[in-house]
Amino acid sequence: MEENTTTPTLVNHGAKWGAILGGVTIVLVMLLYAIDYTMMAGFTFIIIATLLGIGMVIYAGINYRNQIGGYIPFGKAYLHGLLVFAVAGLISTAFSFLLYFVIDPDLAGNMTEAIISNTEKTMENWGAPPDAIEEQLEKMREDMPKNFTAIGLVKGYFTGLIWYIILSLITGLIVKKNQPEMV
Repeated sequence: MEENTTTPTLVNHGAKWGAILGGVTIVLVMLLYAIDYTMMAGFTFIIIATLLGIGMVIYAGINYRNQIGGYIPFGKAYLHGLLVFAVAGLISTAFSFLLYFVIDPDLAGNMTEAIISNTEKTMENWGAPPDAIEEQLEKMREDMPKNFTAIGLVKGYFTGLIWYIILSLITGLIVKKNQPEMV
């Protein structure tokens, strides 16, 4: 059996791992949707999804680094991470269109209510004044449904890109490994 000795390109490897992360995200969302969609409306879900994404991007970056000889400068590590995040985000956004417009058109309204309910409980637990709570909830009732429209999902992807840039700076610092300098 022949061994595959070709070195992957940054784009091929990053796109492949972005597709993997996008697929994992879809599986996670569908699992939570099947169990209880309100779990997707909580802060815990955002933290877990973010940490899972960061972990997979670091793992993919180290995998790429090892495949290209064990060393990778920060710039390439950063670009690799950004590509993984961007592809995964694109796949997740495309799936969101399918989820909110085909699979369950009522989910957007249900998610809005769940998010508003979670926000109200959190504000009450933090001791926010009732006037401030009601003011915030009214604003959310007005603004939140816009996030689940086609334009809102596209805007969400581009807002996500800003976060992907920041997270890729962090993962790039972790993944980079400079070649030792010869004296």
